[in-house]
Order: sequence, then structure tokens, then C-alpha cells
Amino acid sequence: MKEYDRVELIVDREEYAKHRVFKDMEGWICDPRKIHGKWLVCFDLADHLPEYPIIEVHEEDLKVTWEYTD
Repeated sequence: MKEYDRVELIVDREEYAKHRVFKDMEGWICDPRKIHGKWLVCFDLADHLPEYPIIEVHEEDLKVTWEYTD
């Protein structure tokens, strides 16, 4: 995984739910660094929310759906 890859959340966790992020939601990795096994993900398809959630997500909870290439 790397910055700008599109990802899908593949599990539900309470720490994500408190930000209204749930299994099957999609977003993109918005920081080049993986810190303590987590990526910063912007869930930009969450049009039902007033702001797009940007949260740290455990790498094992993500599936790459599209790989960014420069």
C-alpha cells in the first residue's frame, strides 16, 4: 500500500464507527507514511456525511481496490 492508492475497509471496528466509517466504505491513502501499522485514509465517497472522515486505519483492515502509479 502507498499514498493515493484507493482502498476499501474490510472490517467493522468501534474505533472507526465513532467516525461513522464502516465496512465496505472506500477511500484513499492520504499520507505517504504508515505509522504504527496504520494508514491515514480519507473516505471521500461518504457523501451522506457533512465532512469526509479522515482517520487512521490498521493496514490489515484495508484492501487495495486501485493502485496509484506516477
